[in-house]
Amino acid sequence: MAVAAEALGLGISAGDNKSSSIPAGMCSVSANNDQVLLPCGGVTQFLTSAVSPDVVADEHFTSTTLTFAACAENAIGSDVGGSLSFLRTGFQSAVVSSTSFRKVLLAAVRRAIRLLASAEYASDEGTSEEDESDVERKRSENDDQAGSAPDARLVSFLTGVLLSESVSEGLSDGENIAVRCGLLEAWCVGLLSASSPWRMVCAFTAAGILNTCPEALSYATSRIPIIANYFGGLESTVLRRTWAERAAVPVCSKYSQALVELLTSVKRALRLRPDTSLPSCIKVDAATPLPFIPPFSHAQTNTGTSECKSWECSEGWVISNTGWEIWTGTVEIMEVEWKTPPRSIVRTLMDGGEGPPLLRESCTVMRGVDWNADNEDGKDLYEQDKHEKEEQRRASEEKEETRATEQESEVLEEPENVESETDFVDPASEEDPTDSSAPTVKGDVAEPVENEKKGDKTKKKKKKAVASKLALGTVLSIEPWDGVPAMARRVRWHLTGKEGIYRYGGDGGRFDIVHVETNEKETRVKKTHPHPESLEQCASRYGFGKRRTSNVLLRLQNCPLRNGRSSDTDISCDGILEWPDFGAGIHVGCTFYPDGAVSITEKKVLYGSKDSGWEPRFGQPNFVPGTVMVISPTHSSTGCDDSFSAYDEVLGSNSFLVKNLRNKEDGGRLRVTSEMRLLRSKQNITDLKPSPTFSSSPPPPICFDPDCHAPSISLSKDKRSVTCATSEGRGVAFGNVGFTKGVHYWEVKLEKAEIGSVYIGVAEKPGSPSGSPQGSSHGLESQPRLNRWLGWGFVNFRATYTAGSERVYGAHCHAGDTVGVLLDCDAGRISYFIDGVKYGEHILNDLGCAFENVSPFGFNADGCGSGGAGQGAPSGIEGGRSGRYPANGAVRPKALWPVIGLRHPGDRITTSSKWITSHGVDGAAVVKNILAVDEILCAYERPQRSIKPKTSPDKGLSLPQWFIEESFQEYTRWKSGRWLRSSTRGSGPCKLSSYGLDVDLDTSPFQCAAACASIGLPIAMLPGDRVDVKRSAGRILELQEEAVVLGTYQGRLFYRLTSQKSEGGSLMEGGGRSWFWDESEAVGGGLQLIGEGLGHSVELPKLNRFNPPCGGVKGGYAGGA
Repeated sequence: MAVAAEALGLGISAGDNKSSSIPAGMCSVSANNDQVLLPCGGVTQFLTSAVSPDVVADEHFTSTTLTFAACAENAIGSDVGGSLSFLRTGFQSAVVSSTSFRKVLLAAVRRAIRLLASAEYASDEGTSEEDESDVERKRSENDDQAGSAPDARLVSFLTGVLLSESVSEGLSDGENIAVRCGLLEAWCVGLLSASSPWRMVCAFTAAGILNTCPEALSYATSRIPIIANYFGGLESTVLRRTWAERAAVPVCSKYSQALVELLTSVKRALRLRPDTSLPSCIKVDAATPLPFIPPFSHAQTNTGTSECKSWECSEGWVISNTGWEIWTGTVEIMEVEWKTPPRSIVRTLMDGGEGPPLLRESCTVMRGVDWNADNEDGKDLYEQDKHEKEEQRRASEEKEETRATEQESEVLEEPENVESETDFVDPASEEDPTDSSAPTVKGDVAEPVENEKKGDKTKKKKKKAVASKLALGTVLSIEPWDGVPAMARRVRWHLTGKEGIYRYGGDGGRFDIVHVETNEKETRVKKTHPHPESLEQCASRYGFGKRRTSNVLLRLQNCPLRNGRSSDTDISCDGILEWPDFGAGIHVGCTFYPDGAVSITEKKVLYGSKDSGWEPRFGQPNFVPGTVMVISPTHSSTGCDDSFSAYDEVLGSNSFLVKNLRNKEDGGRLRVTSEMRLLRSKQNITDLKPSPTFSSSPPPPICFDPDCHAPSISLSKDKRSVTCATSEGRGVAFGNVGFTKGVHYWEVKLEKAEIGSVYIGVAEKPGSPSGSPQGSSHGLESQPRLNRWLGWGFVNFRATYTAGSERVYGAHCHAGDTVGVLLDCDAGRISYFIDGVKYGEHILNDLGCAFENVSPFGFNADGCGSGGAGQGAPSGIEGGRSGRYPANGAVRPKALWPVIGLRHPGDRITTSSKWITSHGVDGAAVVKNILAVDEILCAYERPQRSIKPKTSPDKGLSLPQWFIEESFQEYTRWKSGRWLRSSTRGSGPCKLSSYGLDVDLDTSPFQCAAACASIGLPIAMLPGDRVDVKRSAGRILELQEEAVVLGTYQGRLFYRLTSQKSEGGSLMEGGGRSWFWDESEAVGGGLQLIGEGLGHSVELPKLNRFNPPCGGVKGGYAGGA
């Protein structure tokens, strides 16, 4: 006991290793032998073994290597292990028998944790000399107290002693609860440390204590409110950390594991103790998306798919017909009718650190260029006083000139024979003896000549006139003007004493006053500060008021069927409106009216910056919720050459008054008008009677943006093909759909291409708010450079290309080949897939990961941009694998757009209609599933011996209600036999690292027959039918392939190749994944059913688009297309 007390009093630390040759974490077997080293038990088992486990059934025989004494032998015994192993039993006995000693141990643990939790930075670039001296003083004090620094392993040992089984048996229930409450409170203090490793240690320990005593949570949170706030925001903390490590899935850090353990322990304690309440609110930064939680709606019951609901589809793990419907289009913001303000010079001054100061209380002002308040400031008094003093000055000058003239005339009239001035004195000029300025005479000798000259200068010096005080005022307060805050100042004028409110940026950038600095007498202006940049100038600098077109993508969840229903009720559903130009996704509520109109109401920002970058749309930096856009279907006639006949166009407009901007001409409010055009797929085939309806429709095809391509590239009429017209540089063309979040896969076909002249990839669009290279306003005003290959991409001569550097990757691609692009925005990876012909054989190959660490959100944890299934791909940012990855997430997430680059004249690329997209999984869904699994495991957990005796008998297994409901839904879904899960070309090579594009296929015969009719097949093909495939991407195959029909998704017929009739054919590198057919592969007998088939060769009617009413032209090419 004396040794233990001495150890506690001296604060023994195991960090003071006297043998410098022994590495950290190791110890010698004895004091005289440093050749044999063993790992310290306290390092490898630091806090996770709160209770010593028994390795055998015999309680008298326990492995000594797992005890707490063994773990802390080296911590207490310094260099010699095993010398103080008897302390464990002594400590336990003392804790049981002595209340005072128990309190001493708790106090020692609490003090040690507080000292270990305090961490100071070694250096700070922003510290001053005084701060550096304070740091040096504290460092010297810490060096003096280094001998008494606590040791984490000793604290762990003492905590394990207090939680050991023998101590728990020797204490009463109340004493056990008190010990655990004290320990939890002590270890929770460490959760607030600035040291991440120590926070991890404290989280593990606090979770273990909380699991043994749920009552300790209410005790700790009631005593320390900051701990209650920490636990209230713990779910947000876990969410942000989980999202930061998304690229390393399925691997996670030990730090994340500790936070998850703590969160599950807190949730478990709240379930066991409902009387404990914590503040709960999910708060994330701009680099972490908020969860999409739609309110309850009746859309599912109206669609008839309520029995097919799946939580995996709702959270984004897989895609299904019961998931999302995709609409694409544009929002055109019209030009605002106003006088565009000139560019302010203040921005240049601020860049140089010389911007004007804030005009706040007690500052001095005077009237400005837009003054219209008459003479409230006393300017007339100043002018009058100035005029009077000017008249006095002139009169004084005239008087002085007259006097000087008289004196000169008197000097000329003096006689020339005067010998000396001392012999004759003029009585008129005799000096007054009381005049101090007159020279004194001692006897008959005058003062020295210097004093005489000084007297003459004093007489000739003119008296300086007193300047008039300026018409100045003092700012009393900052006031609003016309409802716009901080656009005016309340001023009291010095000359008149009047008070008034005057514009300082109000009415469109008008300034009634100007900020000045004067001398102490307020008679001269020392400095005039320029006017700050007005709200109108700032908004104009960021593109407000100009005509611009933004591409949007609307995702609707549980979208109601548009099958000509006659119901008079409105149907509501929720969705996500993605604005790639702003790098944001908006939670929207949609209402479908009986007349076909759709109302879209923007609610809140799910991801992206809500406080910056929205000037081009709203005229202010922050997002404005509540914008309503009503769109209606158009009934324009389409010709036989219309390639979008399978899609409906909906059109609508919206206008609103900008809150804080005014027109400088008349001070009126500004109105912004927007026009939305969206394309959506037709859910029903109107050519057939009765009209079959798809449960989900395919998204409109990806086209090229007509306003964002190089001059050397020309677009086709349908905007789906680009051709290189000239050889002026490496021109690029951007797609009309951008992506910020989720997983996306699309394909492009090389119609004509030279080796090394085609570039396929993704890039940030220059000039957009989310893709400006400098992140400043100049990106909006400068013309984007599109004569060079931008972003990250694949060149068709087996190489990747980014920022002028190339790397060997993939395979050669030729004309006729199809290249697929897999963009995982969440994990930050870009992969490629090739569907081509090599030496006459059909090749399907997943080329693997080409780039990593290119997430539009960035990664707000150091080193989290790589890992998992990175496959050794280069980093898409500067630094690479040899450098340091950035640790901060993006303040404003960017957007990545499909981009095509062409260099050789005649090269032509066409986007395929085959593309799939998923919103992806956010961090909230991952955390939700973690907590759900923990809750289920707790229900299955065997009853453990509790501190308190059981007051009620065990009721057996009690599962959560939500688990029972979801299990029944999954059972119903499985029992129907309608759904088949399959991987696609967008699934990626690694199952656990890339998710979101696995598909649940609908195997119902009706949906399969409708999908067959939509691509022009004459007969119905049902799941399980075997098909001979003669075409691939419109090209006739030399060797036929065999495929099996799987099902439908979004009205497309999916298949999987089962055999390739070639020597080198392989289905292991991508050929065995499911994909779907289009019209180019079904026409001309491209798909032949083997045998009769499960559909009994039922004939299907031909749609009108396969029988053009205006005749049509059928062309044949040598390649078979």
